[in-house]
Amino acid sequence: MTNEFPSHARVVIVGGGVMGVGLAYHLGHEGWGEDTVLLEKAELTSGSTWHAAGQITHSTSSFGLGKCVDYNIGLYSGGLEAETGQPVTWHGCGSFRLAYTEDEMDWLRHTLSVGRSLGFNIELVGPEKVAELHPFYNLEGVLGALHTPDDGHVDPTNVTMAMAAGARQKGVKIIRQCRATNITQLPSGEWQVETDKGTITCEHVVNAGGTYARQMGEWSGLQLPMTSMTHHYFVTEPVPEFEALDKELPVIRDDKKVSGYIRMEQKRGLIGIYEKENPNSVWHDHCPWDYENWLFDADYDRVMPWLEESLNRMPIFAELGIQREVHGAISHPPDGNPLIGPAPGVKNYWCCCGTQIGIGWGPGLTRELARWMVHGAADISMR
Repeated sequence: MTNEFPSHARVVIVGGGVMGVGLAYHLGHEGWGEDTVLLEKAELTSGSTWHAAGQITHSTSSFGLGKCVDYNIGLYSGGLEAETGQPVTWHGCGSFRLAYTEDEMDWLRHTLSVGRSLGFNIELVGPEKVAELHPFYNLEGVLGALHTPDDGHVDPTNVTMAMAAGARQKGVKIIRQCRATNITQLPSGEWQVETDKGTITCEHVVNAGGTYARQMGEWSGLQLPMTSMTHHYFVTEPVPEFEALDKELPVIRDDKKVSGYIRMEQKRGLIGIYEKENPNSVWHDHCPWDYENWLFDADYDRVMPWLEESLNRMPIFAELGIQREVHGAISHPPDGNPLIGPAPGVKNYWCCCGTQIGIGWGPGLTRELARWMVHGAADISMR
């Protein structure tokens, strides 16, 4: 970072999580790197990105998001490190998505058809295949599963820092410890971004504010539909049965019993829960500006039904203690689909927010948004 604060730019991105940095990286690849400035109020990834579990799967029931995740897995599993020299810590362990009812099996068949149309390595298997590759999971009641062998998980901070390095190589200016305080449109149609370090005038402004995105939209008279929901994951003590394994077990996505996922974290177990009853939303009016790397205390009462069932499904965890609790806020849109594209009623104000699965979807979405901004259209339908 140089001491000189820029007064003008073609694009100003506000927010330095995986979405904002991903957009900066892809704008660089589309030729706008020298004209792009990214502002982050603290350090890169210090919002929701840093506490993400970092999983990504080919099992998505949307054609557009399917194209995004396939691109992302290619990026994480080698492309990004080859380009930037920055390690991203990819774990290509594969995954299973389980079904216990015929309705769930129908959903898996639908997802399978989307994956096959995109050419993914994906198949519908019986419980015996799950047992073969994951001998520790209690498969009582399981009818079948989607097997996606090319899936995995990645370190969210490493991915974001690697894309930041790639963005800088393309000329993007990244300014940390710089908080935006207002975004207004000038009579000329340009946007003015006020910060605690100075004011920048730009042609395009991007709201990549994560949990701050809604209140940032209000600066410009916009009502952006999203709220912050909290998500738990728990890391167990070391699992003796994992010590002898020569490769990592697949991630298990068990929507019915666990309401989330179970995987290895080094030689420990990791249990993630998205509770379906009494979910917790926070910061309904205002996310405090001074929150950095913020976590809430674990709420065991709220998640206990699923946590107990996760120990039933993974009996080798049952006698172990919890070594780490992560309970953080993630921005959620009303229908689950990310808010990516131009804001209504104004010109050149772009939304890059409302993304509940930032690591899984982010780079692919921001590649499309960069193409939309530079060329006037994305390569996939963004509706």
